[in-house]
Amino acid sequence: MSGRDFCLEPLGVPELNGAKLVDAAAQAGFRFVSIFAHAPTPEMQVDEVVGDLGKRQEMLARMKETGVGLLNLECFNLTPEADPESFRRALECGAALGARTATAIVWENADRADALTKYQRTCDMAAEHGIRVNVEFFAACRSLYGIAAVRDFVRDAGRTNGGVVLDILHLMRTSGGLLGLDGIDPDMVGSIQICDGLAKPPVDALDEALNRMLPGTGEFPIRAMLDWAPADLVIGVEAPQAALFGKVPPEERALSMYEAAARAACEPGS
Repeated sequence: MSGRDFCLEPLGVPELNGAKLVDAAAQAGFRFVSIFAHAPTPEMQVDEVVGDLGKRQEMLARMKETGVGLLNLECFNLTPEADPESFRRALECGAALGARTATAIVWENADRADALTKYQRTCDMAAEHGIRVNVEFFAACRSLYGIAAVRDFVRDAGRTNGGVVLDILHLMRTSGGLLGLDGIDPDMVGSIQICDGLAKPPVDALDEALNRMLPGTGEFPIRAMLDWAPADLVIGVEAPQAALFGKVPPEERALSMYEAAARAACEPGS
């Protein structure tokens, strides 16, 4: 397990964009970063490299110098109002930076057929750039609740570059933890993310999502999930600690996340 690569997820260091995100990742030991290439909600900020070619070139230069790659593009929301054509700029930016995957969510869209059509179109556009589009589930999302629902959605889309995001927090809170993996083909999983938490769900689910425990400091079965998942997947570390924003520099938080994730991934039975 010690040979696995790790990715710094942007939710944990929202202060950093582009080249600065790459530098923080490299200093901490991460081999990859992900960026917010498309805003899933109006409140979310898109990485400046999407709209600023100069910033994009700066990020690309730092990637070449440090050896840090771009893993994933967040986040394409398949709402009733969404036009997949509006995703094109983000996908093209990601392709220019070497992105491997993208994340789609359905938050919210009660019309499954509409969401499915938009997902298929997104996959088709992403396929032009060799990008796999993985669908993420989470507790606040009622349109696709739990891993089984996402499995069926991706299967019904019938796209070879479709897949599932397996985030341990959402697996624990929506799908019964490891029991939820029964009947799931590991090869459907195209993205994996870890953090930690208590076995018993907290009263405030939003606070838990924004203030996650570092890997290995809680009760989630991290190592068991990683052992189940495809061994070639890069491990995304998504452990935002909003209570520390503005208090602890993002570079220090990135280092703490990396060190914790590396230990947790190697600990049997964690």
